[in-house]
Amino acid sequence: MEKNTIKQLKKNLSLCFSLAFMFFTAGNMYSQAVKYDSVKKQKFILVDVQKTYQRIADKGYESLELFEYLGNFYYENNNPKKSKLYFDKLFGKYNISLISPTSKERYSLISK
Repeated sequence: MEKNTIKQLKKNLSLCFSLAFMFFTAGNMYSQAVKYDSVKKQKFILVDVQKTYQRIADKGYESLELFEYLGNFYYENNNPKKSKLYFDKLFGKYNISLISPTSKERYSLISK
């Protein structure tokens, strides 16, 4: 019975995160830059994924992908404090077998 409850909770959390992501993206769409491709004659929107993920994390939503993306983003942009913050959350809440080798390596370098 306990395994079914955990599975249902994971499903609900996934659904909640997906809906929140779509909501924030749709609400944020009008504040993003609209560009015009003169070759293909089409408009397109540039979405700042990092800012969108950061806003989702600030609202309290959590997922393996969210923490991993933000930890790697801040690592690549030479911000070890924020990178360690998200890697700590990632490694504290999720099974190590689910985490990518790149994130494991970067976390070990930051934690020294």
